[in-house]
Amino acid sequence: MDELVFAVYGDLELSEVGRSLWEPAIPHLARFVSDDDETPLLAAIEDVARSAGLSQSVPVAVLLGEFAHGNRALCDGLYAHGTAAAREACRLLLALENVALTRIASGYSSGLEETIAHLRHDAEDASPLDLSTGAMKPAEINEQLSLEVNRCQRMELSLGLLELAIEEAGGDQASSRGCGDVRGLLRETGGCLRENLRRYDSIGLTSDGGFLLVLPDISRRGLAGAAERLRRELAAFAGPSAPPRVRFALAHYDYVDLNAGEMLEALDDSMRRARVVHAPLTWS
Repeated sequence: MDELVFAVYGDLELSEVGRSLWEPAIPHLARFVSDDDETPLLAAIEDVARSAGLSQSVPVAVLLGEFAHGNRALCDGLYAHGTAAAREACRLLLALENVALTRIASGYSSGLEETIAHLRHDAEDASPLDLSTGAMKPAEINEQLSLEVNRCQRMELSLGLLELAIEEAGGDQASSRGCGDVRGLLRETGGCLRENLRRYDSIGLTSDGGFLLVLPDISRRGLAGAAERLRRELAAFAGPSAPPRVRFALAHYDYVDLNAGEMLEALDDSMRRARVVHAPLTWS
């Protein structure tokens, strides 16, 4: 039966796409018609379809059509030999067709999903924003702070900075949570911040997973009020069983006489001090 299957396949007139689909499957086809084990055959066909979905080189409809055409041609070739074994092989192939078409569609879909995941990853890498939270990435918020420092110096505006750290109720950083919990918590926090800040305020992520807010043209009292408002709003969506603790470090400059790096260093020192003394809010 092995020799017959290979001989019939060798005589088939298939397109390039048809050959690429059937070639990896043929070594498993003889085993299938001999002992009715369809698993390797279907796996080979599905893998070809997955590769096509990844490369987008062939539409799935073409793959489905080429499989159906090749299957019927194989059956015709086997049936023409007239033996009982050849007719049984033909019957098995026809019975397998719907299952194989489903596996082709499934494999192609898997390839598309992988392609979409790769594109999403590339988009996230290229975007200045963290797509989950809507906040600027650390490098971008640092650059934005430098721009605001220059603008505030030029226009003699005040500047407020707010670093926000999200911690477990026991004081550990939120990164100790499960990965899904962290993403959900950061996403909700980012949404809450965007809803409760001014249009021209900037929101970014710090390198250790917190948030940095840049608030130009704000008074010290206004900055303190913003922190309190955010504390209330963040508490409103916190889970009742183990709500996270929010810790703030604030810095205010009536006259901006430091550069961005010096401001960030002072703010980080303030946050470290807040953690040491377990304070919910500190000023740098």
